[in-house]
Amino acid sequence: MKNEPSFEIFHQALTSRIVVLNSIKTALQPVSGSIEILQNACLELGEIVDELGNGEVENRYRRFQFSVSIFLLLAQWKQSIRNADSDSQRFLSSAKLKLSELDESLMAEEDALFKGFIDKVNAICNINELESIADLFFRWDLPLLLYSRMKKPPIASYSPRDTGIDQRDKTSVAFVKFDIDGQPAKNFNYLKPGTSYDLTLEVRVSNWPIDATNLLLTPVTVDAREREWLPTFNFKKPDGEEPFILRDTGRAVLEVAHSFGSRPYEFLYAAEFTDSKHNGKVEIIGHRRLLLEGTDIDSNPISGFSHVDKRLIQIRNQLRTLHVINEDDVATVMTVLGGLGNIYAQALKVGMFQEKTSEKDFQDLTFKLLSNRSDIGEKLHSHVEAAGGITDLTFCDIPIELKVEHRKPMLPGDFTKYFDQTASYAIALGKRVGILAVLESSPKTAPLGCVEEDIAVFSHPSGTSSTLVIVVVIRGGFPKPSSYSR
Repeated sequence: MKNEPSFEIFHQALTSRIVVLNSIKTALQPVSGSIEILQNACLELGEIVDELGNGEVENRYRRFQFSVSIFLLLAQWKQSIRNADSDSQRFLSSAKLKLSELDESLMAEEDALFKGFIDKVNAICNINELESIADLFFRWDLPLLLYSRMKKPPIASYSPRDTGIDQRDKTSVAFVKFDIDGQPAKNFNYLKPGTSYDLTLEVRVSNWPIDATNLLLTPVTVDAREREWLPTFNFKKPDGEEPFILRDTGRAVLEVAHSFGSRPYEFLYAAEFTDSKHNGKVEIIGHRRLLLEGTDIDSNPISGFSHVDKRLIQIRNQLRTLHVINEDDVATVMTVLGGLGNIYAQALKVGMFQEKTSEKDFQDLTFKLLSNRSDIGEKLHSHVEAAGGITDLTFCDIPIELKVEHRKPMLPGDFTKYFDQTASYAIALGKRVGILAVLESSPKTAPLGCVEEDIAVFSHPSGTSSTLVIVVVIRGGFPKPSSYSR
């Protein structure tokens, strides 16, 4: 059954997850009682997971809890070796046996990190590899478990029938919108670390509880320290007739930047009425989740051009939401896009490519410029065989197909005729993603070039599955700006 929002299971799961992650940090260290702490944390998380019904989100928690139980065995393996116990290998053997008996229903959904965890455990040979396995848990993407399918309602959940309150009288808090510096919040929002932004929240409240004085809207995160970065909104009960439209603005500051490879900060706003003992069931509606990107592109540039870097961050986040390629390939793709983004920006800034530049000249210069980057260098190869053909470039087996267009200005979606070729190279190299870079050097009669329009991701059908094709349109063929006014 699909429950109403349950703050009980939400808080239990969130707290248990935090305890598990803190326990994993110390489980591999020679700290007294650390194994027992992880064992208890794993049991508590297991009790919560046992109450969940069936669903994709619920299965993600099952995979996480199962993985924690496997890691517990690995931590016991290391402790046993440290203590010079006899037959320490039994813990590792037990972990691998449990993996071999894994319930196939847990593998029904695509989960690259879970598969990576299984592969790492199956391949482990010595205890020095345990740290890298532990690191996987801190990259594990789990949604906040506010809505969940339950086998039965949580014991502590609140039901209107307990107090005789009619279901029709429940309070509704609808999140209407978030604005950041006056602009509507998007799916992913870039906030420069250490900079203050105006965060405006608008909510609609129906059936305000009769004895409640205030509505408190509080940000919730996995790491408690991050909660101070976003404002808490406190609304007094307004005068007039319901429904009430409430709006307020606070300051948002991401105090710590995260690395380019890390996931965005995730915040969820929870609603609570104060001084109310019998306020019925609170129904929360609408978009109350904020994903805030806090990569410091000034200190750690990707392409060297900030406007391009912001677009590349959007592309990276889009790739992650598609769940088609693993994190290692995402990192590889972003390295290539950093280089191509640099070429893209230079082509606009200094007019690098003349009108009707040949494909060979484009390929030669692109290979040279990409090879000059320290994060690419000798790993970039040209003319690698794949699918019975020859690729233009490859980087860590990610194909980079290079084309030119001389006839007219075109956008990424206009180059679908090259998608099959790019996808076939990717599949032959064992990848689910390929890059298509097109030099559009047709004669220009007007300014052109918007990074949000010129770099795009497409899902291209490949048999029963799909391959991602990332298109980068590099602009050339520009006259001097003064010629536009003649």
